[in-house]
Amino acid sequence: MTRTPLSRRDALRLATMGGVVALAGCSATPQRATTQQSAPVARRAWGAFIPDVLARDGSTSNPIERLATLAGSTPHYLHRFVSFGDSLPTAELDAIGAAGAQPLLTLEPWKPGAGTVQPLFSLARIASGVFDGELRKWASGLSAWGKPVLLRFAQEMNGTWYPWSIGVSGNTADQYREAWKRMHTVFTDAGAGNVRFVWAPNVVTDGTSDFTAAFPGHDLVDYLALDGYNWAGGSGHRWQWPEELFSASLATLARIDSDRPLLITETASAEGDMPSLKADWIRRLFGIVEATDRLEGALWFQMDKERDWRFNSTPQSLDAFRRSVAALSG
Repeated sequence: MTRTPLSRRDALRLATMGGVVALAGCSATPQRATTQQSAPVARRAWGAFIPDVLARDGSTSNPIERLATLAGSTPHYLHRFVSFGDSLPTAELDAIGAAGAQPLLTLEPWKPGAGTVQPLFSLARIASGVFDGELRKWASGLSAWGKPVLLRFAQEMNGTWYPWSIGVSGNTADQYREAWKRMHTVFTDAGAGNVRFVWAPNVVTDGTSDFTAAFPGHDLVDYLALDGYNWAGGSGHRWQWPEELFSASLATLARIDSDRPLLITETASAEGDMPSLKADWIRRLFGIVEATDRLEGALWFQMDKERDWRFNSTPQSLDAFRRSVAALSG
């Protein structure tokens, strides 16, 4: 996912002043791709990132309850972002658990808002142990919290927009694997048995590269995941259906590892030329979730940021989302 100068953290700060989130476009309808299916998974689920999970400024309105009401279904996963230097968001984790959802916590090794080139956070420095103290802080904090949590570390490494991206500041795929191994070792040594590790490259598309060389290894990963967005048109982007975005990269994940479960940890679509296009995009995305072996679910990026990504950006897309997530549990 190509980033704009506004960091995700900056956008989150702005969003929490307003509330929960809705779009932009292009079109062109290619042939539908087919996704091969073998043995079904035990559960298909959905989740989301929303700007906040806590009621703020004395409000009694619960953002998680608003999301569930909007979607007509309770999310199984809720996604939060944290960075080196942050404190454990215990209140947010508690709120997610109280809502019956599982937290997906993305731990980003950087200083948010400081740009892509941050040599301080190079993969070589992480792998050499410079940040072991920071990693121990997160490991001990999550271990003490005690409930199941998915931890996604240094995501989208095959892009070009993060300090840990391969090719930025001299980072290599070998260094990425070593940095991941260092992180995993610190968590293991801290006894964080409630943590499951999620490795999440970006789908291979314009502006990204193959991610296979960065795979840390079967014993160091619990979930294999992907991020992928349909930016529609403008700013060098084009409309991409879910099959075009995900099918080839999901097949690559299946070849990399033969039995770990799969997730889509970030996804959303901008609007097309007609309201029906985003609605169809949503239906086709969840068709992939239902049809792909080992793919346990998808997490929607429910925010108006570079685009209006929200699933409720139009009545048509809201209806498509509600029907799709209802079918997952039905």
